[in-house]
Amino acid sequence: KSPVDEWMNLLFSSFMEDKFYESAEDQQERFEELTQKMADTYGYEFVAKAAFFARNELGMRSVSQMVAAILNSYQFADKRTFFRNYCHRPDDVAEIFAAVEALCTKRSHALVRGAADYISTLSAYSLGKYKMNNHKYNMHDIINITHANSQVIDAYKAGTLKTPDTWEVSISGAKNSEARQTEWVRLVEEGKLGYLALIRNLRNILNVESINNEWVAEYLIPQIIDEKAIKSSLVFPYQIYSAYKNMGIRNTLVVAALERAFHLALVNMPQLQGNTLIILDVSGSMTDSISARSNITIREAGAVYAACIALTSENSGIIKFATEAKRVKFNKLNNVFEEIERLDREDGCGYGTNLLPAYRLVDKKYDRIMLISDMQIMDGTWRMGGFTCYQDYCKKYGVAPIYSFDLGNYHTQTDNPNNPNVYLCTSLSEKTLKFISLLEDGQNLVAYINDNYDYR
Repeated sequence: KSPVDEWMNLLFSSFMEDKFYESAEDQQERFEELTQKMADTYGYEFVAKAAFFARNELGMRSVSQMVAAILNSYQFADKRTFFRNYCHRPDDVAEIFAAVEALCTKRSHALVRGAADYISTLSAYSLGKYKMNNHKYNMHDIINITHANSQVIDAYKAGTLKTPDTWEVSISGAKNSEARQTEWVRLVEEGKLGYLALIRNLRNILNVESINNEWVAEYLIPQIIDEKAIKSSLVFPYQIYSAYKNMGIRNTLVVAALERAFHLALVNMPQLQGNTLIILDVSGSMTDSISARSNITIREAGAVYAACIALTSENSGIIKFATEAKRVKFNKLNNVFEEIERLDREDGCGYGTNLLPAYRLVDKKYDRIMLISDMQIMDGTWRMGGFTCYQDYCKKYGVAPIYSFDLGNYHTQTDNPNNPNVYLCTSLSEKTLKFISLLEDGQNLVAYINDNYDYR
């Protein structure tokens, strides 16, 4: 990849964890070097804008916090304002402070004052919720370091701040397992769980010994398939699938409700116009987990997004590839979770990563081609004939831009022979799918971030 492609790929997708071919330590060292290259090329102000965009638009935490910690040592416009507005949650301050210490640098005045500005705006609810006693820097530490000040902070320091009424407080305050089970029942029956909290805690809810199918049907199912709640919470199909994967007990009522919710959540996805071909990598390295905190593999995540695109496109196509390639049909009438599991199979394609057989199967007009892979491809795929295959396709059917989504965050990428119709994109998510419309409008991400994401 070019340095900017490689840096943005990491910034927009990396969890800074051990990967199939690269340790977390090596990845962090590579990222720090790339961050310096970006600053040398585009300036520290652009790096700050990109970190702000990654944290507040894409929800990337650890990797963007590392950028913020690196920026602590350099001067750029409105540095204090950057740190104040960058922080999305109180633990952002704690993690930046810890990262600065890990980098063996001192906290700058701008960082401390920006953090103080942010902490001083927190509500009683936020201060009570984010005590951060399990962090290197807890809330008391941060207040003492930054000298943040407000009436709410005075009450917090005096120990008179009222404990917030949240489901986390209710569960953590339960004295034993029986009390926690009682609380889960109460929270569901009273509708006290937000939509994401509800589906993320299905395992805990379904493990309550006292509930039965009648209770599930009366209290749980209506909330899972609540169309208004799904739209207002902006839950994405991937999150629904993750809930299905992690629910533990395969209650048939809940499975059916989650499948219904998956379809309802498609409205929260960026809608791609026209027909899309998905080329999905099912090779061996794609069986690595998407992150250390997830039991979903990279290949499985790719299958979920392939299913989403197939469901929202009239005439989409899917090709699997590894050593060999095969065209697969997506049955929209089948259970979507079963279709995802079918897409996730190696299916006789082998364990290598050779794009040429996949390109040779593209024999129909598409508006775009999406390549989903960790990019551990055979060296010289384009030079070995891949670019010729693509050129022949364009001559026969017309130009279809290729969007190459990298789910592995490695240094490698499918060769781009300076072709304006081959886009080396970042990780695949609902939010990064928005980039496709930007790219099709002739924009690039550097210009987009510079023009639209000022941290001031």
